[in-house]
Amino acid sequence: MTEFVTDLGGYVVNARELADMLGCTPQYVYTLVKQGVLVKQGPAQFPLAENVQKYLKFLESKRASKALYWSEKALHEKALRQMAEIRLEKLDDELHDAAAVEAIKNDMVSFFRKRTMAIADEVAPKIVGMTNPGEICGILTDAVNAALDDMSNYEFREE
Repeated sequence: MTEFVTDLGGYVVNARELADMLGCTPQYVYTLVKQGVLVKQGPAQFPLAENVQKYLKFLESKRASKALYWSEKALHEKALRQMAEIRLEKLDDELHDAAAVEAIKNDMVSFFRKRTMAIADEVAPKIVGMTNPGEICGILTDAVNAALDDMSNYEFREE
């Protein structure tokens, strides 16, 4: 007949017996002793009740730290999602559809063509009869610079 021990306060076991009760290996028992989780009284003597209680507290703290880890991980993922949403909103404000870009490009090219063609009309009356190449070059340079300045202030006007 098996004898049951009712008072475990002074009961001492070896590493193999403690490992069997905790569901681990004797090597793991010694690792837990080195980590300060379990205690031993002498060479290969482990107080049973104290070590079972310490092991249960150890498992509970591991579970709590794992829950804390996943809680923190969830907060981190939420922050990453929010940052991605902000970037996406920013991109939406900066992106235009292809038809709008093409309309702007066509309008800009048309503006450029009209403005450069106007240089000839502006300069021709000023240089009629001039023979000094330096003066003609100066007038042409001023007209080209004025046209470039107008083009740099280009604004798209939807029709």
